[in-house]
Amino acid sequence: MADYLIYIQVASLVAIALLFHKKIGNYPEKLVQIRSRRKELLDVMIIWGIMFIVLTYLMLRAFYFPFLYYPSITIITPIRIDLYLILSFILPVLAIRYWSSQSEMSNLGFKKPNNWLASLLFLVVMIVFSVVTFLLVGGNSLSLISFIWGIITPALSEELISRGIFTSKLERIYGINKAWLLSGILFGLLHIPNDFFGYFWYLFGQNFIVSLGLLLNQIATGWILGIVFIKTRSILIPFSIHYILDFLPAIIQTIIVAL
Repeated sequence: MADYLIYIQVASLVAIALLFHKKIGNYPEKLVQIRSRRKELLDVMIIWGIMFIVLTYLMLRAFYFPFLYYPSITIITPIRIDLYLILSFILPVLAIRYWSSQSEMSNLGFKKPNNWLASLLFLVVMIVFSVVTFLLVGGNSLSLISFIWGIITPALSEELISRGIFTSKLERIYGINKAWLLSGILFGLLHIPNDFFGYFWYLFGQNFIVSLGLLLNQIATGWILGIVFIKTRSILIPFSIHYILDFLPAIIQTIIVAL
């Protein structure tokens, strides 16, 4: 990928975030505070810290210290169940206190969107963006099982943590606008190990300019997903957008190769 293309993509994503923020759909009432702001913020900091440390350890083991132990089971490629994936599903359950009378289960967003028209517009815009991305930089042909596994990770696993937990809790602490802004930044920063010394670092030739662009890209994507999550009060639409961004170019390329 040419250096300038990643920054064109960043600018486009920021513009889309502003479009979604200002023009499409309406924000609902702020979520009602359940616990103290201090406890909510502590939840966010602890969960983000755990995920960042585990991902850092994973990248160090994968690319620098292969002798380190990391619990994982590969069923068939690319289906691998590892510590990071398990934590992505366990930590949200702990964070919402599922067993408690003050459970935040409803805030995870496993329900219908509250605005179908806005949801459709969100999806259409991101589909167009992904098609344009394919036309500019192409896509990689993948197997059917890769597309299916992509539903679980990264799409669902990352949305549970970043939108279901971070965005919801930050909204109760700081309000709607700061919630999507801060949760998007946290979402991007979680990718630092991958971008600067992990998989993407080597995929793009250890290019700091590209890695910085990827980080900004992920932050802007986090803003889009946070806005959509709040406006729809459903995890289904940001989950769908996340999947579209990650896999639609590859789906198009796979279909072209198969023809």
